[in-house]
Amino acid sequence: MIAYVTWFTEQGRQIADKIAGMPLHIIYGQCGESYGGRIVTGGLTIRLRNGRTMHEWLSEAFAKGLPVIIIGAAGIAVRAIAPFVTSKIEDSPVIVIDDAGRYVIPVLAGHLGGANELASHIAARLTDTDCKSQPVITTSTDVNNAFAIDVFARRNGLRVCNADGIRKVSGRAVGGSTIVMAIDRQSGGCMEECDIEDSEKDGAVAADMLRITDLDEMSPDGHVDVLITNDADEEKVSLYKQKADLILAPKTDVLGIGCKKNKEYEGIQRRIEEACAAGFVREDNICALASIDVKSDEAGLLETAQIMRVPFVVFTAEELRKVPGDYTPSQFVENTTGVDNVCERAAVAASGGGRLAVRKQAGDGITLAVAKRRSIKLRF
Repeated sequence: MIAYVTWFTEQGRQIADKIAGMPLHIIYGQCGESYGGRIVTGGLTIRLRNGRTMHEWLSEAFAKGLPVIIIGAAGIAVRAIAPFVTSKIEDSPVIVIDDAGRYVIPVLAGHLGGANELASHIAARLTDTDCKSQPVITTSTDVNNAFAIDVFARRNGLRVCNADGIRKVSGRAVGGSTIVMAIDRQSGGCMEECDIEDSEKDGAVAADMLRITDLDEMSPDGHVDVLITNDADEEKVSLYKQKADLILAPKTDVLGIGCKKNKEYEGIQRRIEEACAAGFVREDNICALASIDVKSDEAGLLETAQIMRVPFVVFTAEELRKVPGDYTPSQFVENTTGVDNVCERAAVAASGGGRLAVRKQAGDGITLAVAKRRSIKLRF
């Protein structure tokens, strides 16, 4: 994981040294077992200001949506980030740490950006180094032990279609109301085989604070707090807002990637943008990046996955060879990796055996393919 870190005192520098290289679990995306491969996790890579002004440094971090860690006073941090704050969905996660290392405070993008989880990881790391640190979580759903719909959306690879609905649903949850969630199984795609983990099906309660129902079981004039549907274009979202406060849509595209060694983020992102422009994929509909395990430490791919806030899933050559289907073979790729195709096979493998929607697209030493998720398993 990449994080932008700065400090203002010698004590702050020492705190930064203590968190540098810390091991991290995946912050973005959903559980690894959903994709059948190994989710790549790693340590913390720090990007310092290195002579840049605070404004220049923050501008780069926020343009990519990457985490910002400011070791110093919260007031300094708030004034510095103010010009860059735009929306709950796009903001960089921002964490403030006092230069004694006692308090780790997520101040922006606590849920969708993963700042709360990252703050907890950092506090644990600092405590291990005798700082006696603690995370200071102020998000209302967390402190009231209420259902957090935005965390649920992030962990399950769901796209938020109307961000204003998060506040409404969270307010009801904090107020003690049972949140009613409707599943639109008739909307096609992976929703047809939507499954629910750790809860009974057919409208039973997943937890005391949540009730799940099927959309087709609702009366025509019924209203729910949350609707999950695969049919969520702009026009439909407008109509659905009469039925639900918040509309979520499953991200259905798995992007399989192969690349030459040491391809940088900028080149990979440019190829993804070209694929989007050609209509092969929509960036906000990508739920995971997938490749072969020999690419698990490829910095450009890791950075791309983090900026897109999706998991990076890898498979062994043997696992990829076993993926059934007809794929575009390459003798060069087979000689190099041990399997005749990486991007198409990895996309299908990570989609849970879904449909290969876009075959290999090659250019600039990068290959891309797209597979559609076959099903979705909701975890609470």
